[in-house]
Order: sequence, then structure tokens, then C-alpha cells
Amino acid sequence: MFEIKRADELLDAEFLAKWQDRRALDPFAWEVLGTVLDRFVATGGPVKVERLAALLPGHDPGEVSAAVARLDEKDLVLVRDRQILLAYPFAGSATPFELRLSDGGKRYAVCAIDALGVPALLGQAVTIRSRCHHCGEALEIRAGPEGPIGGDAIMVWVGERGEIREKAFDSL
Repeated sequence: MFEIKRADELLDAEFLAKWQDRRALDPFAWEVLGTVLDRFVATGGPVKVERLAALLPGHDPGEVSAAVARLDEKDLVLVRDRQILLAYPFAGSATPFELRLSDGGKRYAVCAIDALGVPALLGQAVTIRSRCHHCGEALEIRAGPEGPIGGDAIMVWVGERGEIREKAFDSL
């Protein structure tokens, strides 16, 4: 029989240690991450690393690139070819988790859990569209900063990951 667990029951010491390590990042790296997330919200991404320096007055491009490298090392962003392809919770290209923002803009989330976190991050209701992983049926849920708005019949299934030596979400 398949055991159903709450999210807090899935947390393990290694996961918590990674988040403690991430929290220790320097203030400038967090500022850069905030700017990156703002760009994903504004444009949908991806974000070119060299364009970030112009958005962070008083910081030279080398300092910005080094901060992005620290974020990438801590798995808060994914960088390839000098572009930030994802910055959790946002993906810079189409994924199975489409988000419709309150202004009508279309964005994509990295995964279902990230999609559910976007309304709280942005402080606005978001429509999430996806498909059932099992049967392929179209799903749509509206979620606000406080949680789902309706959609009582929708459940997110979370499986345990095996040992991963690379990015948590390099592809979907």
C-alpha cells in the first residue's frame, strides 16, 4: 500500500541542511536573486547574465557574474551559456506548469509545488494550468496568496527522489 505523507514529513536532514547553507549566502547574492526573479516576472525569462549589471547600479559586471555563480552553485538558479534558464519557482521556457498572472501574462513554473508557491511570492492570485501526470486530463486551479481557490478535487503527488548529483530540476 502506498503511504501518503504530509509535506513536513518528507523533509529530511540533508534537505534542511541545504536550505541552511543557502540562507548563509551574502546579501548581494540575495539582491541579485531578487532582480533575477523580477525579470522572470516581467519578461518570462531566460535572463542574460550580462544584462543584470545594468539593473544593479553601483555593481560591476564581474561582481554580478560572481553572485550569479554563487546562486547557481547553491541550486537557486540554473545557468547555461551565460543565461539564467530558471530561477525557482520560474522556468524561462515552456514546462507542463503554465501560470496566468493577474495581468494576463503567461509564465511557467519549474514544477507543481513551485506553481503553487507563485501566488504567495507575488501576492496575487494566479491560474495554474497543467495535465494529470497519470491520465493526461487537463487541470486548472486558481490559487491566491493564502492557498487554492476552489479546486478541492486536485491533489499534488510528491515522490521521493533518488540520489541526484546535479541540479534538482534540470529538465521536466
